[in-house]
Amino acid sequence: MDKIVVDEYTIFTDRKYLKSHEWIKEQEDGTWLMGISDYAQKMLNEISYVQFEDVNDEFSKGDAIVVVEALKATGDIYAPFNCVLLENNERLDDEPELVTESPYEDGFLIRIKPVDDDRVNLISAEEYAKVVEKELQEL
Repeated sequence: MDKIVVDEYTIFTDRKYLKSHEWIKEQEDGTWLMGISDYAQKMLNEISYVQFEDVNDEFSKGDAIVVVEALKATGDIYAPFNCVLLENNERLDDEPELVTESPYEDGFLIRIKPVDDDRVNLISAEEYAKVVEKELQEL
């Protein structure tokens, strides 16, 4: 798996990112898996609970679609584009630590299906690495 490492944070190059620290990866069937980046999970620290919305609900770009609760904070995860929620990662009900242990694989949050072609807010792994570098400089 190709990756970029910024400081202690790993960024996989086989997916797109949002500046708000989520990743999104298109699947062969046209659906997209979504989760939070390694940087985001380390900033949240010890994820304790993931609250999902209802499967088959439709969301507009920017709607809160998942809530992640952690030791340090609670964070809303927003729909990256207009979509239908197809699947919640139900393993996280009993194992929320998977988001920390495997943010890019087993700890994915949801599977969604786009309802239009608007993907303008998605950025490459290289662009996302620059976002992380900038935030680290500001800490």
